[in-house]
Amino acid sequence: MNGLGTRDVLVALRRIGIVLAFVAVLLRPGFGQADVATQAADIDVLVVVDRTRSMAALDAADRSPRITAAKADLTALAEEVPGARFGMLAFGAEARLVLPFSTDVNAFRAAVDTLYLEGPKDGVGSRADRPVPELTEVLERVAEQRPDRRRVVVYVGDGEDTGGAAGGEDHSFADVADLVAGGVVLGYGTEQGAPMPAAADLSDADGLVDDPETNQSAISRADPDNLREIAEELDVDYVDRADAESAEDLDRVVADLSPSYDDSERGAAQGAEHDLTWVFGLVLGALLAGELVAAWRAVWRSRRAMEPRGGRG
Repeated sequence: MNGLGTRDVLVALRRIGIVLAFVAVLLRPGFGQADVATQAADIDVLVVVDRTRSMAALDAADRSPRITAAKADLTALAEEVPGARFGMLAFGAEARLVLPFSTDVNAFRAAVDTLYLEGPKDGVGSRADRPVPELTEVLERVAEQRPDRRRVVVYVGDGEDTGGAAGGEDHSFADVADLVAGGVVLGYGTEQGAPMPAAADLSDADGLVDDPETNQSAISRADPDNLREIAEELDVDYVDRADAESAEDLDRVVADLSPSYDDSERGAAQGAEHDLTWVFGLVLGALLAGELVAAWRAVWRSRRAMEPRGGRG
């Protein structure tokens, strides 16, 4: 009985050990700090993107919406400038910061993916200069918080102005030129223009936006001259992305941003611990092996007990 009781205790301890080792593996224990190689770009990239309905016009590559081409460019741009801090300011009827500055590329990609356009009846028309007051506030704030970093602006839009006097007072991007060290204006759409889907998902299956004056499909026409003026006020380059399939333009944009990396920030302690998960993994493996051996022995004993005994004559 004593031997049987001891075996039961050992089995119970082994199974408790399996549970504890499994929990330890899930917790990924470690100690100390290890240096993690990092690259920190010295720039803050503020993306200013037009979310008015005109960005739904179907004159990008393969008759896709302008905003679709813009989103693809922004995602590619973020991947080409690792370590930079990206923020996003979206403007339509109003301008607002939809993503504070962050080095989290996934957060920026999510902000790009989830960016939605205004509805056909929202707002009071397009105004390419509408984001200037909010842009000024954001740039002044980040300049005060991080004066050591360079600030660049990436303006994304079609340049169309349909707001007129109802759209508010005029603003000049020259007011923020002293706050930025560079950037680019990316233009989308064509001067010939194209209709705009009425549906929120930008599919034209449910019809197009109508012009109430003509009862025909409304046509949105890009205004590259307006975009060139914005680029001139900001003292940055203008890049026409009507042919958004060209990768050379984006390469030039990345080169113009000319990010540099601070070697003093590479290898800095980032709180990464020396991982001990493998130790508990070995313990877990050994305990499971013992459990399998015990189970195999139990099955073997059961089979031996069930075998017929050879009788004597």
